[in-house]
Order: sequence, then structure tokens, then C-alpha cells
Amino acid sequence: MYKKLMVLASLILLLLAAGCQKQTVNNVATVNGEGITQVEYDKYYNLIKSNYEQQRGTTLDASADKDLINNIKNGVFEDLIMQKLMRQEASKQSVTVSKEEVDEVLVPFKESKEAEEAGGYQKFLDSMQSSEEDIRNQIEISILYDKLLDKVITDVSVTNEEAQAYYTENEALFKDPGGTQIYHILVDSEELARDIISRLKQGEDFAQLAAQYSTDPGSKADGGDVGLVNASTSFVPEFKQVALALKPGQLHPEPVKSEYGYHIIKAGDKVAASQLSFEDVKSDLQRQLEMDAKNKAFEEYMQNLRDSADIKDLRQQ
Repeated sequence: MYKKLMVLASLILLLLAAGCQKQTVNNVATVNGEGITQVEYDKYYNLIKSNYEQQRGTTLDASADKDLINNIKNGVFEDLIMQKLMRQEASKQSVTVSKEEVDEVLVPFKESKEAEEAGGYQKFLDSMQSSEEDIRNQIEISILYDKLLDKVITDVSVTNEEAQAYYTENEALFKDPGGTQIYHILVDSEELARDIISRLKQGEDFAQLAAQYSTDPGSKADGGDVGLVNASTSFVPEFKQVALALKPGQLHPEPVKSEYGYHIIKAGDKVAASQLSFEDVKSDLQRQLEMDAKNKAFEEYMQNLRDSADIKDLRQQ
């Protein structure tokens, strides 16, 4: 009996020890006494690394890309420090972000991914090695940035004279490159694409067929209009090459396959390049310059918070 009690006591102690180990939180840093956990760091690193690899169509190698990986890790560390400071300052300033505000950004994004393909949103999460909670956190931080900026940076403005001076010094930036107005219908199968092309050749209306069949949510309601396309437009090469070769009013006679499906492409009017006047751009320019000035002032504000914060780097060097 005594031995059984000893064994039972030992098992209980082992379970308690295991439970304590699970509750142990490893921090990579503390910011004014608040921890940034290794789990938070790893999740954010995976998100940033996956995004980098997707944008460049490559996979980072632990040996060959060691310096780049270290730069990414250091950037992730600094980002998390600033995010923690932002949350702390937002709390002091009574700035909050509601679930509904996050949903206003997340829900349309989810819908667009699902419109691209069945299960598209989950595939996106998998490709980024992230959960929906991770994505919600990043959306929340983005909204928090804007709201906190508006709360603490209130005295920045750009005069008409300052905007005019910027325009005069940077006139080359305000050229409209022109291009060709392009319309497309995106479908999932080559057979359907050929059928639609045949119907268009027989005189059916492009806009109506786009509204009926196109799987591109961004253009189907506008008759398939994707806007002006020129050499600098960031469309997939297969699409852009065909689009730029079309003459005004010409329908490409074959479906164009890309990673998104099969495109039926038609050209509208060509628009010549032109120099935009100050009056053409004044409103947008003034708004952009004010936003740039506010962002710069807010970055300085956050840097001052960082300089005065109690930050401990707990990473294993």
C-alpha cells in the first residue's frame, strides 16, 4: 500500500511539473514590463517571411540567405516592439478598435479570396502560415495606427503654396502615361471562354456577358472594365501582352490563360500620354502631402515613445 501511495504521489508531481512547464511563457522582449512572447514572434516572423517569399516567387534558404533572414528577424522584432508601444499608447489615449471595424476589412477580403476559388481564403491562410486570429491582429494594428495618428497628430496642414511648390519641383511625376482601355471576362473553363467569344462575334453585348459570366468581382459589374492598361500596369504578363497588342475596339480571338483562369479580352479607346496640370492634381496632391507629413510626425512621436520606454531584449544571441 505504501509503495502504491508513493507511486501515485510521484505521478501527481510529474503531472504538476508538466502543467507548470506548459504554462511557462518565454518572452523575446519586454516593453514597459509587458512581454512579447516567443509564440507571437514566431507567428509574425512566419507571416512576414511567407509574404516576402510569395511576392518574390522564391523560398529563402537558411544557409544561402542567412543575412537576409537575420534582417527579416530583426525587422520583425522591431515591428513587435512598436506594435506593443502602439497598443500601450492607444490604451492611454482611450483609442480602441471594435470587432465590427476589423470585420469591415476582413469580410470583403475573405469574400474576394473565395470568389477567386473555392477554399481560397483558407489556402491564403495556409500559404501565409497564419490563422484568422493572426490576420485579425494585423488588421487591428493597421486600424489602430490610423486612429491613434488622428488622435495625437492634429496640427499638420499643407498650404496651397506648398503644394504648388512641390508640383513645380516634381513636374515629371505628374504625367499621365495614357494607355488602352481594356475590358475582360474571366471564366474557369476554356470551353466556356470560346463559347462567349463566339457569341461576341455574333454581336452579343460584352458588358451583359461580363455581368452574367465573369468571375472577376472587381470588373464584372462595370462591364468587364479593368481601366487603362500600359507598360507599367501590374497585370500578369500573359494578360498585359495581349491587351497592349490590341487595336481600339478589337476583340482577341482566342481565350488567354493565366493563373486566374481564361480571359476574353477586348480593347477600348487609346488614351495618349499627357502632362497633368497643377489644377488637375491639386486636391489629391495636397491630401497626399498632408498624409505624408502626418505619418512622418507620427513616426517621430512613436520613436520618442520608444526612446523613453523600458525595453529589454531577451532573445538568445
